[in-house]
Amino acid sequence: MHDIKKFQEIEKRLLHLASPGIRPGLARLSHLLLLLGNPERKFKAVHVVGTNGKGSTASTLSSIMKESGYKAALYTSPHLVSFGERLNIGGEEALPEMWERALGIIEKKIASSDRLRSDPPTYFELITATAFMIIAEEDVDIAVVEAGLGGRLDATNILSDVLLTLITPIGIDHSEYLGNSLASVAKEKFAVMRPGIPAIFSGGEEDIESIFFDTAFKKGTPAQVLRRLCSYGTVQVSFKGTDFYVESECLCADYHTPLIGTHQTENAALALAGACALKSSLKSRFENITFPALYNGVISVKWPGRFEIIKKESPLLIVDGAHNPHALIRLAENTGIIYGSEVFNLVVAMMKDKDISESLDIIKKMGTTLYCTQVPGMDRSLSAKDLLVMAEKKDITCAGKWEDPILAVEKSLDTGRDTICCGSLFLSGFVKEHFDD
Repeated sequence: MHDIKKFQEIEKRLLHLASPGIRPGLARLSHLLLLLGNPERKFKAVHVVGTNGKGSTASTLSSIMKESGYKAALYTSPHLVSFGERLNIGGEEALPEMWERALGIIEKKIASSDRLRSDPPTYFELITATAFMIIAEEDVDIAVVEAGLGGRLDATNILSDVLLTLITPIGIDHSEYLGNSLASVAKEKFAVMRPGIPAIFSGGEEDIESIFFDTAFKKGTPAQVLRRLCSYGTVQVSFKGTDFYVESECLCADYHTPLIGTHQTENAALALAGACALKSSLKSRFENITFPALYNGVISVKWPGRFEIIKKESPLLIVDGAHNPHALIRLAENTGIIYGSEVFNLVVAMMKDKDISESLDIIKKMGTTLYCTQVPGMDRSLSAKDLLVMAEKKDITCAGKWEDPILAVEKSLDTGRDTICCGSLFLSGFVKEHFDD
C-alpha cells in the first residue's frame, strides 16, 4: 500500500474543494468534465450497478481482465482504510502522484470557473472526475467502474463509452434518494442501461425482473438475466473461500473464489458472464479471454472487508461490510453454513440513515451476542447507547455498549468466541486498520 499520509492529504484537498453532502444530478460533473477535456470519453468501460455485490463483481471482472493480459482500471467506493483503494490500475493502486497531478488541474479549473465556484461539485463527483482523468491518461484497455449509491443520477453514469452494464442484486438502501420500495430502487438502477449496449442482471423477484425487461425494451438494450445465461450453484463455503460451479456454453467448469459466502457464487458468475459477453460481442478486442484466464481471475481476486479474516489465530476476528437488511440476510445465511450451532459474537455499528430496525430483526434471528458500538468521529453513526436501546427492545442478547469499537472487539474476543464486525463498511475499515497495524 502506498503512503497513506499522502492519500490523507489528497482527501483533505478534495473535502475542502467539495460542496457538502450528497446532491444527486449530473450537471456539475458534466460541466467540470467539459472543462477537463471530457476524459470520460477517452476510455471504454463496464458499468457495475446494484445494491449489494457491486464491488465483489467489479473486482472479479477486473481480475479476469488482468489475467487475460489486458490493462484494466478498477474504480470502486467507498474505501476501507486508505483513499487510494478506490482506484486500481493494472492490478495496483494508482500512485498518489497520479491523484495529486490530476487534482491540481481540477483545482485550477474550479478556481477559474464562476459556475463551479458558486456551485461546487460534491466529494464523490470530484473523486470520480479525478479518477476518470487518471484512467484516461493511463491508456487502459478497459475500466471497470462501480456506481456509487444510485444509478440514473449517480456520478458514474456520466460514462460515455460503455461496452457492458452489469447489475447486481437489488435491495432497499439509500431510500431517501432512491425511494422506499424495491420497485423504485430498481427503476433508478435500471435507468443506467444504454441503447444497444448489453446488460446482464443477477435477477430477483418476478416483478423486479419485469421492470428490468420493460426498461430494457424501452431503451433498446439487449438484456439478459444471469440464470437464463447459465446455471450456477455453491458447492462449499468455508474459511478458505467458496467453491462453486457454472454451466453454460462457454463457462462449464468448477471454480474457487477466495471471497467467502454463497452470494459470492452469484457475484463471480455475473463477472464470468460479463467477461464472456465482452468476448462474444467484441471478439477482436477481447480474444484473449480464455478459460484459464477466467479461472485464474476468479481464484486470484482480492476484495477486502467482505467476510475478511483479519485475525487468523483463534478466536478469529472477521470484518464484513454488510450494512443493510439485504446484505445482513446473506451474512446470516453464510454464518449458518460455516458455524452451524457453534456460537460467535457480533460487534455492530450502524449509520442513522439505514434501516436499523429491520437489520436488528435479522441479527436477532442469528442468535448471537451483540456488542454495540459506533464509528468514532462520524456524525452519521448511530450512538452505541441508542443502538443498545433499540437492540434490547427487540430482546437481542447484548453484552453492552462501547463508544470505542476496538474496546468492543477486545471485550468480545476475551470471551474466546470468534467475532464478526458488521453493520457498516466504516466500522470494518476502522477495525481493519487497527488490527492490520
